[in-house]
Amino acid sequence: MTKKILIILVLFSSLFFSRPNLIFAEDTVDSLSAKIAEYSTKLTELSKSKNTLANQIKIIDSNVELTQLKITQTETSIKTLDEEINNLSGKIGQLDIYLNQLSSAYIVQVSQNYKLQKRIPSFALFFTSRFNNFLNEYKYLATVQKNNQENLVTIETTRTTYDIQKTEKSKKQAEMEALKKTLASQQISLDKQKKSKNILLEATKNDERNYQQLLSQARAQLNGLRNFSSSAGGGSCLSASPGRGSDGNFYSQRDPSWCHQVIGISNDSQDTIGSIGCYISSLSMVFKKAGSGMNPSSYASNPDNFGSIPSSYMLVRNPPSIPSGYSFRQTSYSTNTVDNELKSGRYVIAELSAFAGTHFVVIISGSGGSYKIHDPWYGPDMSLNDHYGTSLIRSLRLITK
Repeated sequence: MTKKILIILVLFSSLFFSRPNLIFAEDTVDSLSAKIAEYSTKLTELSKSKNTLANQIKIIDSNVELTQLKITQTETSIKTLDEEINNLSGKIGQLDIYLNQLSSAYIVQVSQNYKLQKRIPSFALFFTSRFNNFLNEYKYLATVQKNNQENLVTIETTRTTYDIQKTEKSKKQAEMEALKKTLASQQISLDKQKKSKNILLEATKNDERNYQQLLSQARAQLNGLRNFSSSAGGGSCLSASPGRGSDGNFYSQRDPSWCHQVIGISNDSQDTIGSIGCYISSLSMVFKKAGSGMNPSSYASNPDNFGSIPSSYMLVRNPPSIPSGYSFRQTSYSTNTVDNELKSGRYVIAELSAFAGTHFVVIISGSGGSYKIHDPWYGPDMSLNDHYGTSLIRSLRLITK
């Protein structure tokens, strides 16, 4: 039985204390990292170049290549982790078998130990001819007891190793789940980047003059939004969500859940919902009133909702994905138009000229020029006259029937 335990220990040591034969794609990972750094540098250089249609297409193509490289890198890491997890699973399974075998062998040894102890002679037998035989058994018993102690230590070591292997496997499985989420996010980004090129070419008809004209419009619109938020206190985010208002439909552009989120795939870190997101926050409120589950974050994360010059250019486009049964219409301000929409249970988006800039709010109730609004900047359930007034209304945008 002692010989059997020694064989088990040899197998155990060879399996769990030898260097694992895992497959690491180090060369591939290093190569991918170098290419990723190369494309990142290229994008930095392109961003400093003159803003032309051709350069914008190069930026989009380079972003696509960069994202594809990151996807390959993530897939490589997932493959390596999968191999490591499978290796650990095999070790844990074998370790469980050896632990059971060691425990069974130890129980047998304890039983033998007990039987030998029962056979040790009494003091009177020390003077008989059988003394030498019993003395040999006594020495064997001492050896067995020593082996029992050593095997008990081995069992505890094995159990500790078993726990370590299981913990390591759990950690790697958690890493695997995180990598899978990263991969899914990267694949979504890749799809959006590919679509943005088609949107750009469609909007400009692949003509530089059209591109520059649209770029000028976009800059004017964005500057108007930035001027308002800057004059109203800068792109400061709230410390906590202000809530959803009396009707449950309010969204604040300064909500910390999305205030710092960059709109679309804009390369400008200043193009955040908190800074220029009053329009998409207003649209989200009207859509929510109409039964859509969209919020400013989900709206901003979809480049299909914007033009590509830059991606935060959105005001001259009709909003996509209008709720079923509704249509979009932009019109000049009139009290009758607002009152009729409100009487029909629909909200109205008002474009305002305020603080030397442009701002959007949602009219939710009232009549005759006395209106309650949801203001993406200042908060829900406010009087239009608290900060503005009907004289500042430049135009209306209706999600109407």
